[in-house]
Amino acid sequence: MLFKILKEYLRRITRNYKVYTISILGMSIAIIASFHIYHYVYKELSVNKFHKNRKDIYRLTCNFGNNSNFKLTVTPNPLGPLLKEKIPQVNNFVRLQSEEPIELHFKGVSNLKKFAHADSSFFEMFNFLILEGSLTKFKETPNGIFLTQKVAKELFQDKNPIGEVLTVSAYKAPNKRSLEVIGVIEDFSKTSTIQAEGIINFQDYINNSRANDWGLWSPSLYLYIPFLKDAEQLSTKISDELFKERNRVANGYTIKEKTPFYLQRFDDIYFGSNDIQNQEKKGSLQFLKVIVLVGFLVLIFGGLNYIIMSIGLNSSRIKEFTTKRYLGASKNVILLQLVSESILNVLLALLIAFASYPLLNTRVSELIGFDYLLSLTSDVFILVTFFCLVLFVGFVIGFIEFLISYSAVILSINSKIKNIFNLSNKYIIGFQLVLSIATIISVLAIKKQVDYIEDKDIGFDIQNIISVPTMNFSDEIRNLLESKSYVNAISRGQNLFQSDFRATNTRLVELDKEIDAIVVQGDNNYLKAYKIQIVQGKDLNPLLLAKNVKEHFDRTSVRADLVEVLVNETFVKKANLKKPIGTILENDYATGMRKGVIIGVFKDVYNLPLHYPVQPIVFGFDFPGYPNVFQISYNPEYKTELQNDILAFFKSKGFDDEILLKRLIGSYKYKDIYKKELQLKRLLEAFTAIVLFISLLGMIAISLFITESKTKEIGIRKVNGATIKEIMIMLNKDFVKWVFIAFVIACPIAYYVMSKWLESFAYKTNLSWWVFVLAGVFTLIIALLTVSWQTYRAATRNPVESLRDE
Repeated sequence: MLFKILKEYLRRITRNYKVYTISILGMSIAIIASFHIYHYVYKELSVNKFHKNRKDIYRLTCNFGNNSNFKLTVTPNPLGPLLKEKIPQVNNFVRLQSEEPIELHFKGVSNLKKFAHADSSFFEMFNFLILEGSLTKFKETPNGIFLTQKVAKELFQDKNPIGEVLTVSAYKAPNKRSLEVIGVIEDFSKTSTIQAEGIINFQDYINNSRANDWGLWSPSLYLYIPFLKDAEQLSTKISDELFKERNRVANGYTIKEKTPFYLQRFDDIYFGSNDIQNQEKKGSLQFLKVIVLVGFLVLIFGGLNYIIMSIGLNSSRIKEFTTKRYLGASKNVILLQLVSESILNVLLALLIAFASYPLLNTRVSELIGFDYLLSLTSDVFILVTFFCLVLFVGFVIGFIEFLISYSAVILSINSKIKNIFNLSNKYIIGFQLVLSIATIISVLAIKKQVDYIEDKDIGFDIQNIISVPTMNFSDEIRNLLESKSYVNAISRGQNLFQSDFRATNTRLVELDKEIDAIVVQGDNNYLKAYKIQIVQGKDLNPLLLAKNVKEHFDRTSVRADLVEVLVNETFVKKANLKKPIGTILENDYATGMRKGVIIGVFKDVYNLPLHYPVQPIVFGFDFPGYPNVFQISYNPEYKTELQNDILAFFKSKGFDDEILLKRLIGSYKYKDIYKKELQLKRLLEAFTAIVLFISLLGMIAISLFITESKTKEIGIRKVNGATIKEIMIMLNKDFVKWVFIAFVIACPIAYYVMSKWLESFAYKTNLSWWVFVLAGVFTLIIALLTVSWQTYRAATRNPVESLRDE
């Protein structure tokens, strides 16, 4: 039976190769897109899932200010042991201190490795596999280290690494220390939020830091709390315990405010950390939902197109099915034949998809934004489940085809098949066009907003500024830069643009009024470097600013005199200052500051992503802390020369290229700041292209069926004097009607969705009418161009041949 079905299937493909080519091409595109999406979604949902205790492990996060858009994962060093002692619910803990790349010295070779310090409980709480070595030995060795397979292989090839001694140091630090290799662990999976090339005993970190100082907040703290019922209540208890302990050891100094803590369950870390600062590996649940919807819709589109074409082909097979019915074939036999043909088609499409994977993987990875590689060994489950999914899709499509064609095929009611075909293709093509137009509108609206963001005047020069950490070479760097004619200004100060911000309490002393404001540190050249306009008062007096680190800290330790500050226009408005110049304020930035006097007001700048409104800003230099960063304004024509000069300087000091490119030269990265928006734009552009292409394939097939079914009508009209133009209008008018109806339905849907998306921006563009019109006109033109070649062939055909064939 199956051999007979396969034989008939091949014969039909040969006879109707045009329609089958269109059908399989559309399904192949759908399967290719959905497979890449399936692979990505599966990997994203697998992050951290290999940890058996993931539902009982919690990470502590904290917030150091009410008016901020981020949280931190830092905790005091002694907090873990304290919580295990004081709170019975805490069964275990692990402190994890991820390090900047550490300089590793071994047998005359020096390179950078990203190690992390952790308590030995790290291997008890998490499922990172120890391949060689002893956990007991690791506990007993304060300077012990577990290397990953990759690093162990790189350093020791096939030799046993256990017992070997490595020399490491903080990058370019003079002090070096030794680490003893205790064992080898499995390489960290890409589906893990914890990443490192080796785990060092946390005792090594304690020995090289102020271990028992409650003021040193650095490591992340993970708590093992089985069967936790009320995370909020326990978070409050943790805050209370820390508050009491810090006041107990404060030597008479009273800590007035509690630090609010939040427990974040480990399996929520990947998708629930958008507001966590400095977490490198984050996922976006919103983007994942969008891409799942895209994959689902693309697969539906491919299936619907196949159904349209199959129904059209079945209209010419009525006699075949009727004959089989007379010869005794049951409806189950007909069902088996249709389902088998459908499964064969989707398997052929799947084969094309797998064959094209190596060619398209890199492009799709860039589009979606992931670096997961498909492995025939470790990703067998993905391949098998997707294969089963495709089989299921093939079965469902064949069954739907059977149900739609039931009256004509089984009951031999031949007159209904054309009505069924016409009704089905109208709804299916209409649905596809609705989504095509809606996605085009969405892409245009997102592009308009992205262009608006990129072109908006943000009130300061952001493109021609680079930030360079001084790295204890401030005088040498300044001398180097001052000798360059392409450098316009050099200022010591913080980066002005901030993706994360924290506004701190600012008290207007004489007015007894308080507002929250962002503090920005910078010297008297800062406004000049950034080309910020002063609208009232004057700039900072350079004679009153500290010239070096020692003088700065000596002066900030005395809090009796007033320091000069400037504020922005929003600060003046929110504080309702009629005469801001001379107003005295006090801000609790860091450990507090001396009282400041406002000597100037500068024009508002948009120094935050445009998701947020402009915040009040207090600008000055004599705050606690000292900005070891230069802001350099330069002539844009000499950007490459400037970067090369700075790189050459630090290379002469022995710094590595990897560190330099990552840390030393910082500039405004538009693509990083609005990464989600750009990623969504690229995804919808690709989705629009796929949907349009599949829809147009469907329209080509439908126009082919329609023109063939109207061969006699076309011949009679031409004999009676109808022109080619009149016949093309007759054949194309249905497609125009479909596009118009789809446009009417798609516009309100797209308007609602885009309005909701734009609500996430404090500053946004309007949804202009031309966006909707352009989407409709573009779809109409593409649709007409696609089907007109087929209708033109039918309209120009010799009417004698048409009537003779009939």
